[in-house]
Amino acid sequence: MSSKIKFILIFFFLLIVGILSYLYISKPAKDYLYSDSEKYFNSTSDFEKVHSEYIGKVIDIKGVVDTFDKDAKFTNINLDGSFLFSVETRNLTKEIAINDELVIKGRYEGYDDLFDEYSFTDCSVK
Repeated sequence: MSSKIKFILIFFFLLIVGILSYLYISKPAKDYLYSDSEKYFNSTSDFEKVHSEYIGKVIDIKGVVDTFDKDAKFTNINLDGSFLFSVETRNLTKEIAINDELVIKGRYEGYDDLFDEYSFTDCSVK
């Protein structure tokens, strides 16, 4: 095989690898806000028993609002004392009051030992 053919084959191989790498790197991030839930929990106590199995997954949890903090960008909702959900205020479609029973969909980030709470992001109120 001549050196010219080897050069052309190597060039096309590198071109294909470059294109595939670009397509992989530039693909959009997953939007968890609009993805389907993997599991529904009827209470926060049910979730506490198996929480380590759902890190990074989108789930629905039903609970009672203890506190909430609303500002221009985010509304932080605390269910049953130790479940913190962060909802974009512009995506909040209903009024929230203390002692309301809500179902919130969110991506579970993990348990925080320091603040003794379960944290969720990319949340929406159902």
